[in-house]
Amino acid sequence: MTIVIEKLSGRRGMADWLRVKDLVHADDRHHVPQPDFFEKRRISRRHASFFSFGEAEFFIAYCNGQPVGRISAQINRRHLETHGDATGHFGFFDCMDDEEAATGLVSAARDWLASRGLARMAGPVSFSLNEECGCLVDGFDTAPAVMMPHHRPWTGRLLERAGLRKEIDLLAFRMHQWRSPERVQRIANISARSDAIAMRSLDMKRYRQDIRLAFDICADAWSANWGFVPFADAEVATIASELRPVIRPDLLQFLTLEGREVGIMLVLPNINEILKAQGRSRIPFVDLLRMYLTLRLRGTRTYRVALMGIAREQQSSRLGGALMARLFEELLTLQKRYDPQWTEMSWILDTNRPMLRMAEMMSGPPVKRQRIYATDL
Repeated sequence: MTIVIEKLSGRRGMADWLRVKDLVHADDRHHVPQPDFFEKRRISRRHASFFSFGEAEFFIAYCNGQPVGRISAQINRRHLETHGDATGHFGFFDCMDDEEAATGLVSAARDWLASRGLARMAGPVSFSLNEECGCLVDGFDTAPAVMMPHHRPWTGRLLERAGLRKEIDLLAFRMHQWRSPERVQRIANISARSDAIAMRSLDMKRYRQDIRLAFDICADAWSANWGFVPFADAEVATIASELRPVIRPDLLQFLTLEGREVGIMLVLPNINEILKAQGRSRIPFVDLLRMYLTLRLRGTRTYRVALMGIAREQQSSRLGGALMARLFEELLTLQKRYDPQWTEMSWILDTNRPMLRMAEMMSGPPVKRQRIYATDL
């Protein structure tokens, strides 16, 4: 059996790139097939916002002429400007349980980055931490939430045998109960007694300004977090366009202190629930039309908290705990309104102890663990 690594090229290459994921997850009942339209735009140099500040190459592994794996190698110039650590990244990694194919793919990504002067490689991130990231290493027994990765149990092992080691873990929690823990309620009551603390919903009349404000608050709140890179204007513009068909004003909440926005919470309808139920059509745009119609007519029974945080100056202030608890109380208000089967809080760094404690109080132990790996080049 011969393994050959090729760069993605032409229509055949794109077809094989898309086919890899289906082959790897052929008997995986928790896999959620994404519309080909989504997948193509994600890596399109014409459409993906990443290419306004980065570059990438894509590789496919073939065994006797059949695609068995794929990987991207990318350089994020905003990451390099922010951290100055000479780190490139890999992403979109999927592979059959074939050590030779996986090692060949990782080597291709390493060589491509090394040839461009990078000293380290980390991933998977597809394309950045602001998108889908991490390799699932625990929690294979349920389908992923929207914009969260899903892998086969052997994927992490293949990366480790290819020379990669754990850098950091990202944890996901799922809330099934809507009663606030006593401690959270006690802290939230402090904010409830203050006229200076309030919540407001997304204003659709100033939609793009509010989306920009939300990501500015997150950039400030997360600025000290591992690996964080501020959102580029192109990223925010893309996210704003993609969110508009699925967002409802009450799912984007701003926390205000004396009339100034200092916190944010964004809850997404879990469209993976719809995609998994409807399957995938071979006719372009049919999947998207069916998904949006279902979302508008019936909504979803599951959700994901994609953004949550308060401004850095407030995190260590006298009201910091009360402000954070107020966000969680607002989340519980939304749960009572929509009565979902679960709401996922993801992802949370395994080094973020305060947020982990709050999430565990609200939902119990994590249900999924994604791992970022790294290696020197």
